[in-house]
Amino acid sequence: MKRCLICFIVLVATQLSAPLHTPASAAADSGIEELTLKAVYIEKITRFVEWPRESAIDDTSKPFVIGIIGDNAFEPVLKKIFSSIKIRDKKVTVRRISDIDGIAGCHLLFISNISKEKLQKVLASTMGRPILTVGDTEGFAAGGVLVNFYVSNNKLRFEINETAVRESVLSFSYMLMQIAKIVNPAGGR
Repeated sequence: MKRCLICFIVLVATQLSAPLHTPASAAADSGIEELTLKAVYIEKITRFVEWPRESAIDDTSKPFVIGIIGDNAFEPVLKKIFSSIKIRDKKVTVRRISDIDGIAGCHLLFISNISKEKLQKVLASTMGRPILTVGDTEGFAAGGVLVNFYVSNNKLRFEINETAVRESVLSFSYMLMQIAKIVNPAGGR
């Protein structure tokens, strides 16, 4: 675990010192670069999250399921990257979630660009379930998403809603919490 943290810190430190995209890069390339970096971060972050035993997270015969709700631009990137990379020694399945009922089988739910009303419905359906919610929309961490990506000074960063983590059935490593921006909204979720 310590070695994983060191690798993750090096990745974050490298990212913090390098811009997300250079002026010479095309807009499409920088968008793909950002999505690729988010996918890498997702894999690294899952190393520092513990799912409850009853979630069968240690059963490597079943896939690690990433669901996507909202903006669909991330799906092809996730499928490409996780076609050869495992999460927690499990093959990864990426699927589009079109309704709330599809959330139940996910280990990780990526939420992007949905309304606040829909976000609250999605989070209500994840309450008490072993689902790591990850977003990339401003205000989502404060709204209850566990991990949220954001760009600051052309660098990809992430924030964690500490209150939502405490209320979830997942456990986050102290080491992960130390390298994230912590969000503690008043009144909890």
